[in-house]
Amino acid sequence: MSSKEKLYERPLRRPIDAAAREAIHLEYLKRRHQIPVPTELLWHNDRSAFTIYSSWLSFNVGYTPELMIVEAELSFAARMFATKERRKQALSIIEEIADDLDL
Repeated sequence: MSSKEKLYERPLRRPIDAAAREAIHLEYLKRRHQIPVPTELLWHNDRSAFTIYSSWLSFNVGYTPELMIVEAELSFAARMFATKERRKQALSIIEEIADDLDL
């Protein structure tokens, strides 16, 4: 059974428009090797959100023009693997990407 937890929230410096979506996609391709399991990036057509998906864990990113919220959905095995240090490392990567893309 998977569980969800809010990992990160921050005000956005600019809305996530088509150019920002493309930049996020390119950044994902460049950095996906940092995620310890194979993943795919899925953009949602029915809401302002995207998911970095794997069978072990998923990062769900929802956004409005002003705010970005990152939630993790973790399998039981992933919860055992997600130590405080690994969570801190994941948050550091998320913050670094958001800063690099001026989001």
